[in-house]
Amino acid sequence: MNKPIKDDSYQISIQNIEYYSHHIRLGIEILLIIRGEIEVTVNQSSFQLAENDLLLINANDIRSIKGNKENVVLSLQVPLDLIEQHYPNIHECYFNCNSSKEGNGLYLLFDQIRQLMAKILIAYYQKQDGSEIEINGLIFQLVTLLIRNFKTTHLGSHQFTEMKDERIRELLAFIERNYRKPISLEEIAKQQYLSLYYLSRYFKQEVGVSFSQYVKNVRLKSAVHELLYTDHNILRISLNNGFPNVKAFNKAFKEMYQQTPTEYRSLHKVEPMDVEEMNHETEQYTLLQSPNFLMEISKYISGNEKSTTLMEPAASAVYVELPHEPIFIKEKSLKVLVIGQLEYALHEEVQADLKLIQEELGFDYIYFTNLFSDSFAMTTPLYQIGGQFYQMDALFTRFQQLGLVPFIRVEVEKEVERSSEYLKKLDEFLQHSLSYFGGAFVGKWRFELVFSAWDETGKSFYQDFYQTVKKWASAAKVGLHVPFSLGKAIPGPADDFLKQISDRCDLVCFTCNPNEEVDFTDMDNLTFEGVKNYVKKACSRLKECLSPAGLEEIPIFLTDWNTLYGNTMDLSGTFFRSALIFKEMLDAMKEITGLGFWIDTHSLEKNNLDQDHIAMNGIALLYYYQIKRPAYFNFQLMKKIDLRILAEGEDFVMTKGESGYQLVVYNPSYINPSYSVESFFLQSITKEKKVVISGLPPGRYQIRKHILDQNNGEFYINWINLQHQDIYDQEVISFIKQGTRPDLQIYEEKVEAELYLQSILTFNAFHLFEIKPLS
Repeated sequence: MNKPIKDDSYQISIQNIEYYSHHIRLGIEILLIIRGEIEVTVNQSSFQLAENDLLLINANDIRSIKGNKENVVLSLQVPLDLIEQHYPNIHECYFNCNSSKEGNGLYLLFDQIRQLMAKILIAYYQKQDGSEIEINGLIFQLVTLLIRNFKTTHLGSHQFTEMKDERIRELLAFIERNYRKPISLEEIAKQQYLSLYYLSRYFKQEVGVSFSQYVKNVRLKSAVHELLYTDHNILRISLNNGFPNVKAFNKAFKEMYQQTPTEYRSLHKVEPMDVEEMNHETEQYTLLQSPNFLMEISKYISGNEKSTTLMEPAASAVYVELPHEPIFIKEKSLKVLVIGQLEYALHEEVQADLKLIQEELGFDYIYFTNLFSDSFAMTTPLYQIGGQFYQMDALFTRFQQLGLVPFIRVEVEKEVERSSEYLKKLDEFLQHSLSYFGGAFVGKWRFELVFSAWDETGKSFYQDFYQTVKKWASAAKVGLHVPFSLGKAIPGPADDFLKQISDRCDLVCFTCNPNEEVDFTDMDNLTFEGVKNYVKKACSRLKECLSPAGLEEIPIFLTDWNTLYGNTMDLSGTFFRSALIFKEMLDAMKEITGLGFWIDTHSLEKNNLDQDHIAMNGIALLYYYQIKRPAYFNFQLMKKIDLRILAEGEDFVMTKGESGYQLVVYNPSYINPSYSVESFFLQSITKEKKVVISGLPPGRYQIRKHILDQNNGEFYINWINLQHQDIYDQEVISFIKQGTRPDLQIYEEKVEAELYLQSILTFNAFHLFEIKPLS
């Protein structure tokens, strides 16, 4: 059975429209002007629409649009067939919805329409689980609002509303609704419990023509409309208007108009007006695919609705029966504190940061590059008395006092002008350090060599470097930075290099940044789901790649890594991501030897304040004035967790430590960071988590619930509340520090059989329950 060619469902898009020729839609279309102005011609009427204006174009109306390069238009098209199954009379409805008319008094209703269109667009691009149900629900809300407030009855030019016979009126209305489909009087007669002969004769008597002729006339009138005002081909027009094929359409058309449809169109087709004046030979419009417009349309969502959740989040329940033995046991990975270049440690602020971090977090290594910086050259006579390594001795002594072991990155092509001179200086420095610090400390040092050219010269330098280190400190470790990516693995030249020096390679370092895999301008949220578990996948894949070289058991350090982040300063601040940091950190700790964190990103941020896109390569712990970032609190809470895992799922992990049990629940949200600027975007991501634990020894327990989320531990929100003011006042700094910390709730529970714990988790929230026996 042939059916009309039509869109199967709604269509929603953001466009810049310079020129749209005459079109006819089989459904209703609503235009919302987000920016700029357009002129819309509907049938014979023209409307000038400006920013925030709404216009509804009814099914079968002819519309054309003219605009400029600056406009941004949100278009929602809803086919009548989508509505008909729930509201059969939709084909009889004509909506008068135009916010540009003055004094219409419907501004609250227009606000509701704008809000619903904004929500539909957001849901369309978020693509969360159940989004299609959500979108259709919003569309039905919108259509209900239209039906109740903007509807007039529209029965075309067939003036059967004055007919007295109710049965005939209903029959003609049925034809209006269904003429695009195959319909027969025989089926109608059966439904009305009438004989076909009686109904046929009665219809002709009341209407003046036979049923089949009347249906044909309705179809032909609609087809003429489409012939004149669209570029649809003859097949599409015939099927759109209820004809079974082109042959039947041509025959009926010629009987009425004495011409074929093609001949009629060539003589009577309506040409677009003013096309020459606009210098447009073809339609000109552009679909806009930027998340920035999602932020812009959020203005249509009321402030109250942005800050409150529309419905209670669905509860996700997990039942945990504690096993007799842990399912996973491992020592935590070594902690590597990245400071950039060694000379940065000369700054008092950096030294204060190191002291704070070591007192509260306790890292193992301090990771830096540029060991022999020109900053340490001895030009002052007083310094020369102390020897050429006087300043470096002072820094390394400070590291030793803080319990930090040097992890030295050597970027060969950048730092080594002449290999013989560099190796001579390295030899002198190691000999001096062995005497100054002792073999126990120097033997803990780690070296990472970074090459960009994998040739014989590089291999020779590596071997000489390795031998120089081992000459003075055989326990010290020397290794290689591997240029690894999840998609391309290890490049061939680097892989060959690694295999040739594998017997002299004590460790491997690599970096991992999932943001290289995403397009931040993509409005499709599924793109960002693609980086889920990125660090875990990268660690596993690298170990597979190292196996052919016999390095499957080699210590691996992930020195520089990140989770999904915002690609601008503002988005990086609003995109709270503690759950992502915790999940990637936990996954990495299970796989590798060491994990790096930046002390801060001062130099990076100072140099990029005016940049739209910045390269935040690593997870940073601190901001200016020792203001703690969420990652700092992540690490602080991670210290309370042992890697003796009793149970684990996608969004929870339960462990056992010396002081009791720990349960972490978190809400990892891989969304476009642009969504983070408006709380409404995040409502569908908020979820309730219930955990029921059985198998705990009976008794009383103290529960300490630590809450790390956007409202508890996020510095940036407090800064926004200060209108992004510069931070230089001591009182303001103290205020921000005091207001930026995780929440802590402490209570007691008596456990006889089960312990019930519950959390409401906002996007990327991270909650830790410490379950401590009180015996």
